[in-house]
Amino acid sequence: MKNFFELLKNFLASIFGGKPKKSKTVIQPPNEETSGEEELLQDATEVPRDTIVTVNEMEAIDDFVPVEGATGDTPAEEAPTVQPEPSTTETATPSSDSKARYLWCLDNGHGKLQAGKRSPIFDDGETQFFEYKFNRDVVERIMKALDEKGVRYFDVVPDFNEVGSFLRGRVERANNKESDLPKIYVSVHANAGPSGPDSWAPSSVSGIETWHHQNSKKGQKIAALFQRHLIETLGWKNRHLKTTADKGLYVLKKTNMPAILTENGFYNNKKQVLELMKPAIRQKVANAHVAAILEIEKNGLS
Repeated sequence: MKNFFELLKNFLASIFGGKPKKSKTVIQPPNEETSGEEELLQDATEVPRDTIVTVNEMEAIDDFVPVEGATGDTPAEEAPTVQPEPSTTETATPSSDSKARYLWCLDNGHGKLQAGKRSPIFDDGETQFFEYKFNRDVVERIMKALDEKGVRYFDVVPDFNEVGSFLRGRVERANNKESDLPKIYVSVHANAGPSGPDSWAPSSVSGIETWHHQNSKKGQKIAALFQRHLIETLGWKNRHLKTTADKGLYVLKKTNMPAILTENGFYNNKKQVLELMKPAIRQKVANAHVAAILEIEKNGLS
């Protein structure tokens, strides 16, 4: 009915010399992340609590047997269609005194355009933690260390200022990255616990957990090693390994290589987020990731 009156108004305006009013059409772009897809879970904060399965990392490490020349596993899913790669970065040839075993696909979870994924605003009315900034900072610190060690990696989302969740794009870039080495996917995050809108979570909600896909034994072993190094390095509450018996995390389920997702502290825990904002703590988080990577580079995966 509204459109009918607008058309009538424009018709009368054309007869009596008035200026027709242009109708305002709002075009909603399709959601590339969800169109035709199952529900996508980005990180631990979106997994229904009653579907989470916790595994003690020591159980997984007990089964870890170093094997010379071992490679990663590949889920039976087909890789998605090719997505243009970001403008860069795989490291050059490893140093002469080392031999690269894997290509590490390093993913800083989330991007600048993503809604949410940030702490409540602090009492000064200005200070706020943004997860995408933390994730990117840690990944850049990891890459710097791997450059020095001669470990090969692929920077999955260097264009973090131009994207939001970009789940499908992340997975496509990693799956379609050509490599003469087997690939391992590591997604870096900070966590958030249950709380009301713009409010802090209880102080008891803290610590570190590492996620793997429920059907990937190699993913579980990798997650166990990362979790061990993170806890040893930071000394925070050990929330152990996590997976889900229901809907999995997209980047763990859709990658065609062993994949893990680290949740490094809670940014809506008012005390812990102050730690996450310190450069020294971010360096420790990066160092723990690097230590796990170097251990796997040395021993391989069975």
